[in-house]
Amino acid sequence: MLAERGEPDPFLDTFTGLVAARAVTTAVMLGVFDALHDAPATPDELAERLELDPLGAETLLATLATLGYVAGEPARNTEVTERLLVKSSPDSIATFIGHQGDLHWQVLDMLPEAVRDGEPYSMHEQRHEDAERWEAYIRGLFEISRAEQDANAALVKVDSPQRLVDVAGGHGGFAMAMCRRHPGLRATVLDLPPSAAVGRRIVAEQGFAERVEFRERDVFELGLGENLDVVSVFNLIHHLPEERDRELVRMARAALRPGGCLVIGDSARPEPGGHMSAHGAVSSLLFYAWSHSRNFAPSEVRGWMEDAGFEDVQVHQNVRSLWRMVVVGR
Repeated sequence: MLAERGEPDPFLDTFTGLVAARAVTTAVMLGVFDALHDAPATPDELAERLELDPLGAETLLATLATLGYVAGEPARNTEVTERLLVKSSPDSIATFIGHQGDLHWQVLDMLPEAVRDGEPYSMHEQRHEDAERWEAYIRGLFEISRAEQDANAALVKVDSPQRLVDVAGGHGGFAMAMCRRHPGLRATVLDLPPSAAVGRRIVAEQGFAERVEFRERDVFELGLGENLDVVSVFNLIHHLPEERDRELVRMARAALRPGGCLVIGDSARPEPGGHMSAHGAVSSLLFYAWSHSRNFAPSEVRGWMEDAGFEDVQVHQNVRSLWRMVVVGR
């Protein structure tokens, strides 16, 4: 082990965290928390109810109890599990933790090859036919970002906007938040076909199908249109090389009316010499394996926007998701 006797062991902490994360993802995927929401259960009862291996059910429940996700005999969900990991909860992030989490494991399985050969998972480019994975991906992103979207929309200072284009907006979360804030706004989400298919379902479920439409294709092929009030780009720049990000910023500048706003939201890479948060480091490595790119620092994004002619460029930190930078320019 790496630590001296009596000191914290970073290797053991990493190993424990890795297995713990996989245990929670597995429990969500197997329906364990949904089953315990319906009724508490012993390991044998849970195994029978979900058709699990009895020893597997007992070992998984013991692990979840140690981690604080279940408690008691028979086992029941703890309060945080009921709120976040039961699919029927209004605050649920079960898809993000479960099936999207499983997708992250699949991407990271390719990390050695990615680092050695520069070959990414390339879901956006090569895996359009995997509808189940796209459902997990887009719905999971909607769940994990749902609580921050109204705060993001409040950072975009634009008067009575009529037209918004949300680039790679997938689930429509930011577009819907802007529509809630501005009653006269209509939004268009530009995204790839498998993402748009999931997004349409989510937008309809949320009651915004009449105000949020979807257009399918790569933005660099389709274009943005003209005379727009707002162009938004969330969770995309980490999937693109810098030259493509700069091109997208220039496209937005040309598509906006005078006084219109570009807003870019993404996980932030620390400035040179700054401390890299765990989220900034880990997510940057995930995005590298996913798309052969990385997170960018706020100063980099501000520089792209200023170089493209944007003024009054402001960098904000989302108070709900502290790793999130929200950069707005006119």
